[in-house]
Amino acid sequence: MAGSAVDAAAAPPAVTGEDPITFDEAVPKFVDYLASYRSYSPSTVRAYSRDLHLLREFLSGGNGHLPRPGEITRQQVIQFGVSLSGMAPLSVRRKLACLSSFFGFLQDMGYIQGNPARRLPLPKTEQLVPVTLSEEEAQQLVAAADRPWTRCLVVLLLTTGMRRSEAVDITLEDIDLANGQLLVHGKGSKERTVPLTGEAIAAIRDYLKHRRKTNCQRLFVSQTGEAFQGRIVNRILNRVVAKAGLKGRGITPHALRRTFATHLIRNGTDIRTVQELLGHSDIQTTARYLHSDTRTKQTAVGKLSRLLEAGDGPERADDR
Repeated sequence: MAGSAVDAAAAPPAVTGEDPITFDEAVPKFVDYLASYRSYSPSTVRAYSRDLHLLREFLSGGNGHLPRPGEITRQQVIQFGVSLSGMAPLSVRRKLACLSSFFGFLQDMGYIQGNPARRLPLPKTEQLVPVTLSEEEAQQLVAAADRPWTRCLVVLLLTTGMRRSEAVDITLEDIDLANGQLLVHGKGSKERTVPLTGEAIAAIRDYLKHRRKTNCQRLFVSQTGEAFQGRIVNRILNRVVAKAGLKGRGITPHALRRTFATHLIRNGTDIRTVQELLGHSDIQTTARYLHSDTRTKQTAVGKLSRLLEAGDGPERADDR
């Protein structure tokens, strides 16, 4: 029979006579669980580690005493959430979700008796209209990416729908230009093959001519020949966006991913195919792109125009 979050054989017995686990002992165990058992990406593991470091600073900030995980109260967790009020609501929600996972793991492993972060009240998030580029804006963006490596990055993001983390993880071995396809390493160590457009193949070939010679096997490398982190992608894209005259539109790497999906849907691609191309494990996640496609909604509603058209047709029974 399957265990809970972790194989029961690996779970230690509940602490009784021994000293309870300390906060600094618990965090590495949780991080290792995320990386090895849950197969979370390195960027996600780093984000969770930062969140727990913030909690540590908050808990020890008053008198320097750091409580053990089993001593942390729900009130303290809520106070920690309140201390994050200057951050974006989505960021706060993600950090609180991290805490719930952290304490849930410790509870499953028998280190603590309850989860003080379970079902916390969460800050409301503003329902913004998702950013999707028009064909003209996408063309402006590509034209503004006038350096081989920035053009390659922008074209790949627009024509493959890759996540930012997936783009920086591309290796030279993942690229198959002869067959026009790319192996993408997605979330949870899941891999998928994405076809490459002619524009993407041309952009990759041009970039490889100028790519710095290095032992690093990542496709995108810095001027010193080293792999760069995801935040560099945002920095590059922001420069290209400004040069394209699109500053203020809220264009991010995820907006390019959304643009990819939205234009596929507008052109009649079935949702299952879009799901596979995006690497979504749940089709409900893909369905969000259907919900946010305003142009498709307008086209659909536009077909109702004849409903209210005046005409001199035959008299209907309900008109008499």
